[in-house]
Amino acid sequence: MQITKRNGQVVEFDADKIYQAILKAAQTVYVLDDSFRKELAQVTKKVVIDLQEAQVERPTISMVQSLVENRLLDAGYITIAEHYIAYRLQRDLERNGYSDRLAVHLHFEKLK
Repeated sequence: MQITKRNGQVVEFDADKIYQAILKAAQTVYVLDDSFRKELAQVTKKVVIDLQEAQVERPTISMVQSLVENRLLDAGYITIAEHYIAYRLQRDLERNGYSDRLAVHLHFEKLK
């Protein structure tokens, strides 16, 4: 499967990049043991399944990231999702030249 990057470049899909991004977000708030890493690997596998089931010829990076966010939230990893989304938004600001004036800080609260 191939995906389209933000700059329009088409590259081979690499599920390990999703896993590594999830791990980076998780490491900002947790100490990761093997069990937790395996749980996060399952989140990655579900994202891959979601992509296959979507049957999109060439998904975009934004689509993949949205699937990751949804899977993290569905799995109850709210804090990891916060950090994953905040990083993604901060990178968007950097790409658009706003990182010297704006910083992203997120905090989700569960509604009753």
